[in-house]
Amino acid sequence: MIATHHAVHQVTLPVETSSRAAIESPPDLMPQRPRWVDDAIGEHHRRGNDSTAGVEVIESGPLLFVSTRVPDARALNARTLRARVADAYGAVGDALAAFNRHPIRFWNYIPDPGAPMDDGLDRYMVFNAGRFDGFARRQASASGAGAALATASGIGTIGDDLVVHCLASDAPGVAVENPRQTPAWRYSARYGPIPPCFSRATIAAIRGRRLLLVGGTASVVGEDSRHEGDVGAQLDETIRNLDALIRAAVIDPSVDDVLGRLVDVRVYVERATDASAIRAGVEARCPRASRIEVAVARVCRPELLVEIEGVAEL
Repeated sequence: MIATHHAVHQVTLPVETSSRAAIESPPDLMPQRPRWVDDAIGEHHRRGNDSTAGVEVIESGPLLFVSTRVPDARALNARTLRARVADAYGAVGDALAAFNRHPIRFWNYIPDPGAPMDDGLDRYMVFNAGRFDGFARRQASASGAGAALATASGIGTIGDDLVVHCLASDAPGVAVENPRQTPAWRYSARYGPIPPCFSRATIAAIRGRRLLLVGGTASVVGEDSRHEGDVGAQLDETIRNLDALIRAAVIDPSVDDVLGRLVDVRVYVERATDASAIRAGVEARCPRASRIEVAVARVCRPELLVEIEGVAEL
């Protein structure tokens, strides 16, 4: 069992956040959870760590937040990185099993995900292979907690470590796929010999609210990137994907303004110079979003210039 009495060091996320404010120069992304997770965890929680497994935990009622890292991932070769990522996911799965929790949301912060590695793969593809190995290991050793396929974001970050965060609950979530997109786990070998392991969104009950936890969403239709080099068109396509994904989850998909259900949004931009225009577009299309976080970050495909995640009320 993982102890729950040691202090945990938290890294402050330099993300530009305000309601309806212009952004001049958003900061680079650091590996910290979105602020809506802090709200969900609340002030009354217990923190702890398992120094052997390198896992940090925060327990708050039915919720559990688990974090681990692969130190100096930027310097590792492909074989070692894959093995270390598998170990990291195995450690997260062990923590979830120890607390009898189910994963409902993952965040993966990957240094320079598009960097070339061995055999024509990039770092994100190698990460995907390690993540798959970690999930497979957990499913082979246990059922229940730790075995579900939750939604996720995989995003570039400053620094050299690869960081994995997981939000879990005492009840499993419900996976949701986007009808406009191929499920990530069915991607062709063009995107790596082992596809990504995540759902597009997860329905979960958090603090009495039925929420849709939306994973990283970009200008992808089917499995193909669209509108290379055109950030405005990519934003429009991303918004269409968000609309379709939320419609797939709501009880009444005929509702006109499903984007109005988004209450918290995080935006990743490849180029800082695009931030103000992208934020204005998100604000116009997501009128109920009380908080919009923006940061500069590499998206998992080099041709993609913007990625959006968030939380919608159902």
